[in-house]
Amino acid sequence: MRITNTMMTNTTMRNVNKSKTNLYTTEQQMASQKKISKPSDDPIIAIRALSLRTSLTEVEQYLKKNVPDAEAWIGLTETSLDNMDGIFNDIYGYCNQGSTDSFTVDNRKAIIECIDQLKNALYAEGNADCSGRYIFTGYRTDRSLTFQNDTEADLSYRIKQSFSGDDFTTAKYMKNSVDVNNIASIAASDTPETEEVFRLRLAYDNCAYDAADNTTLPQITVDGAAYGGTLTAVTAEELEGILSVGTMADDTAYYVYDKGEVVFSKTTYSNLKDSDSIEISYQRDGFEKDELRPEHYFDCEDLTNGVTYTMGDNQNIEYTINFSQTLKVNSRATDVLSYNIGRDLDDLMNSLTEVANIESNIAKLKEMKASSLYAGQQDELESMITAANKELDYAKSNMEALFAKGMTQMKAYQSTLNTEISDVGSREVRLSLAKSRLTQQQTTFKDLKSKNEDVELEDITVEFAAAETVYDAAIATAAKTVRQSLLDYL
Repeated sequence: MRITNTMMTNTTMRNVNKSKTNLYTTEQQMASQKKISKPSDDPIIAIRALSLRTSLTEVEQYLKKNVPDAEAWIGLTETSLDNMDGIFNDIYGYCNQGSTDSFTVDNRKAIIECIDQLKNALYAEGNADCSGRYIFTGYRTDRSLTFQNDTEADLSYRIKQSFSGDDFTTAKYMKNSVDVNNIASIAASDTPETEEVFRLRLAYDNCAYDAADNTTLPQITVDGAAYGGTLTAVTAEELEGILSVGTMADDTAYYVYDKGEVVFSKTTYSNLKDSDSIEISYQRDGFEKDELRPEHYFDCEDLTNGVTYTMGDNQNIEYTINFSQTLKVNSRATDVLSYNIGRDLDDLMNSLTEVANIESNIAKLKEMKASSLYAGQQDELESMITAANKELDYAKSNMEALFAKGMTQMKAYQSTLNTEISDVGSREVRLSLAKSRLTQQQTTFKDLKSKNEDVELEDITVEFAAAETVYDAAIATAAKTVRQSLLDYL
């Protein structure tokens, strides 16, 4: 076979270019410290790189964004729940004192203020937020648990509250209370005494009622059927007047709208106590600052804006914290703070107020008796003082019973709270384990990505030196090969 100069030149140039390409490739790898600069360099490495980078991006999304957000939410929830637990302990202490009437005349007003502040503190914890999102209000993270100001609370709601026969409680109304503004002899048969009634206590007091507007009267259904008895709206004072002259009518529900309860006679209670479902739909006009928003606890309608709210069975807020793994981060107020807590504390404060008022009346009657202005009414004043002391005994007995009951109630609320604290703690452990796994996955993916894409600097330096040597040799050889031709010998 005849080898021509052109063939030799072309072959030499191809070899030189090949050496030059190899030198260029190693130079690129050494400069970038990457095995490839474009997918066509090595499709297998490129495919694996895309897969590993995607996985690493997902891990870092979970580790740097989702997990910290979940940690912040759960951490704030745990802090608020722990604070609530401390508040319940304080309230329990006051209940323990009140159950034995350890309060003095001078400090009753201070105790009322303390209990009221503790009540507000409980609901203030319920308003805790995480980056502007309220953490105890389910999906309605833009709405606080309680009304924040009086202007915001200037609303009217129709609230549907559900009960069962087990939700009946007893309450005591005072009959024949002493009126210090009406000096008159009080017969033994007309001295004060208490009457026990059966009630379903609503979530709010000072409910709406207008005798000229039938729509403000509650609607009561028992096991799906309309209540068959009579529904009468009265104030607490009017009900005390009814009890003072007789008894409540059977098959009649008394809507005590200022106290926020529906009261029944013993006979009516006996007929209703085994009911599975009792629903009372009532209206509340205007709310005070720090009162609970009805939409967080009940199916209700905002009559002011025409908006209807439903509770829904599931309002869990879940974060994706790992591949195909979600974690619930929120706790709902319905699982932590019962709306009954506020009403129970109101009952305690009202009992203290009642005792304080009666003690004030007795002091006033004694001053009147000691005054010469009432010299001709000593017998009447003495009978009133005797009656007022009896009224005070009843009021103190009722107060002690309520505070003793309050100890049990606070422990029950605290038990529910501690259950939620345990649940939050278990979720925090799960989150910690997920974070640990993600950290390991991040390290693993980074290592695999490096092995797939990166070059070892020591190895590529050796390869570059070798490629440079080969290139220099190729250039030198080419110079000698193409320098002479056949013509040089003719």
